[in-house]
Amino acid sequence: MTLKYARGPVSYLYRDIEKNGVTRRRKVKEVLWGDWIDVRDPIDTTWTHVRYGKKPYLMKRAELQDERVLELIFLDIGQGDACILTEPGHHHPPRVMVIDAGIGRNTNGFLNWRFRDFDNSGQIHAAIVTHPDADHYRGFQPIFENRRLRIEHVYHSGLVERVGDDLLGPEQGGYLTDIVETDAQIRALLADPVRRGRKLYPKLMQTALEADRIGPVTALTTAQAVQEDGRAWLPGFAPGDGGLITIEVLGPVVEPDAAGQLRLRAFGDKPTSRSMDDGKTKNGHSVLLRLDFNGFRVLFGGDLNTSAECFLMQHYGGVPVSTPLAATEAELEAIARPEIIAAAAERFGVDLMKTCHHGSSDVTEEFLQAAHPAAYVVSSGDEEGHVHPRPDLLGLLGKTGAGARPLILSTELLRSTRERERDDLRPALDRLNERIEAELAKGAGADAAALAEMRAAKRKLLDEVFRRNVGVYGAINLRTDGRDAVIAFRKEKAPAHRRWFYYEMRRDPDSGGFLPVLGDGH
Repeated sequence: MTLKYARGPVSYLYRDIEKNGVTRRRKVKEVLWGDWIDVRDPIDTTWTHVRYGKKPYLMKRAELQDERVLELIFLDIGQGDACILTEPGHHHPPRVMVIDAGIGRNTNGFLNWRFRDFDNSGQIHAAIVTHPDADHYRGFQPIFENRRLRIEHVYHSGLVERVGDDLLGPEQGGYLTDIVETDAQIRALLADPVRRGRKLYPKLMQTALEADRIGPVTALTTAQAVQEDGRAWLPGFAPGDGGLITIEVLGPVVEPDAAGQLRLRAFGDKPTSRSMDDGKTKNGHSVLLRLDFNGFRVLFGGDLNTSAECFLMQHYGGVPVSTPLAATEAELEAIARPEIIAAAAERFGVDLMKTCHHGSSDVTEEFLQAAHPAAYVVSSGDEEGHVHPRPDLLGLLGKTGAGARPLILSTELLRSTRERERDDLRPALDRLNERIEAELAKGAGADAAALAEMRAAKRKLLDEVFRRNVGVYGAINLRTDGRDAVIAFRKEKAPAHRRWFYYEMRRDPDSGGFLPVLGDGH
C-alpha cells in the first residue's frame, strides 16, 4: 500500500466495463483534490490499480500526487457549527482538529467514517470548543465518549458555565474575573457536583477530564496561548514551530487588571448597553482563530455579535477602549474610519471566512469590511425560528466581500433535500431496539453486560444512520496547497463521476489575496 492524493480540482476513478462483448474503460467516480488514494500495482506508465475506501478502481497515474493539501470540511450538522481541519504536509498521523461539533451525534459519526482507513485514525490533535453554546459543544459529548478516539488536547474559551446566579462566574466592574485557565482549575471548579448540577456544558468538560484517552483541558485566549512576535498562537502552530500552517488566536481578548488578574469584558445586548447579557458575553468571547497557509487565510468567526465586534475593531484597530459596557458614540464612529478598518484588517483580513453566528444579522459592517474575504461559509440549519441565514446579512456579505462576485456558501442552502437517514440500516436498528427492550423487561434479572454491549452497538449503528448528509450534501469542502484553492460541495442528483460542484480560487496579482475563478460552473 502506498498512500497518495488525488490531483485537483477533481480526478477520476475508472473501471473496465464489459457491454455487448466489448470492454471499455469508463469513469465511474469523481474524487476531490486531496482525497486519499491507496495505490496498488501499476499497470503501465499511464494507469495503476488503486483502492478508494475498500473498493478497487483504476486511475491515471498523472492524476495522483504525493503532497497532502490543507483540508477543511464544514459539516452540515443542521443548526450549529462543526469543522474538521486536517493540516497539509506529511505528519504521521496527520494532525486533525475538530473546531466545534454541532449539537448531535453527526460529527462523531462522520469522524468514525472519514478516518476509517488509517491505522491511527482515532488520533485527534485538538478539540476546540469555541464557546458554551449547545449548538457548538454538545456534539463533543459522543466524541469524548468514543473509545476509538484519542484527543491530545481540549481547548475552550475560558468561560465555564456553572450552576448559580453567576452563569459565567462573578462579574466585577463590567468584567468577568473567573477565567478558568488550566486543567487543574477546571478540575477544581467541576469537582463540586453542586456547581455542575445538570448543566450539559460542565458534564461535557467533566467527561473530558475523566477520560484517559483525552489530554489536558485548558483555555485558549490571547493570554493562554504561545506568545511570539507580539501575537498569540495556537500551541504547535506558531511561526517559530516551523510547520506549514500558522494559527493565530484573536479572541477571546483577555484584559488583565493593574494587579495582573485576568479578565474578560462583559458585553451587553447592544454596544451601548449598560448591563451584561450572558448570551452576548459568552458568544462574544468565542475562540477566534485565523489560519494562514502560504498566504491563504481563513477566519473562524464563532458566534460574534455587534457588541463584541465593536470591541474587537477598537482593540485591533487602535481605538482607545473606555470602560467596559456602554461604548460611547465617539468610539462607535471611530471604528468606521478607513484607517481603523485597515489596521484591523491586518489581523482579520482573510480569503475565506466562517461567518459569525450562522448568518445572524447581529453583525457590524466594519468588521466584515476588515475581514473582506472572497468566500464565506455560513453554517446554519433548518430551524425556522432562527431564520438563518438572514436575507439582509447575505446582502451585506456580498457588499463587503472581495472581488466582483464573492462566494456565499451555506450548508443549509446547498442541501435541498431533508437530512436523509440510512433507511437500509433501519431494520437492524429496530431489531436491536427490540432486544434491548426485551432485556430491560427482565427487570432485576437483566444482563447488565449484554445491555452494555447492545447499547454500544446501537450507538455505533446510530452514528452511521445519522451520518446522513453531514459528509455528503450540504458539507462544504476547502482544499488548498497555498498556491491554488478549491471550494466544493456535492450535487444531490448527479452520477458518481460528476458529483462535485466546485469553484477554483487563485491569487490575485494586484491585491495578493485569493479570488474565485468564475465560469459556467462544474
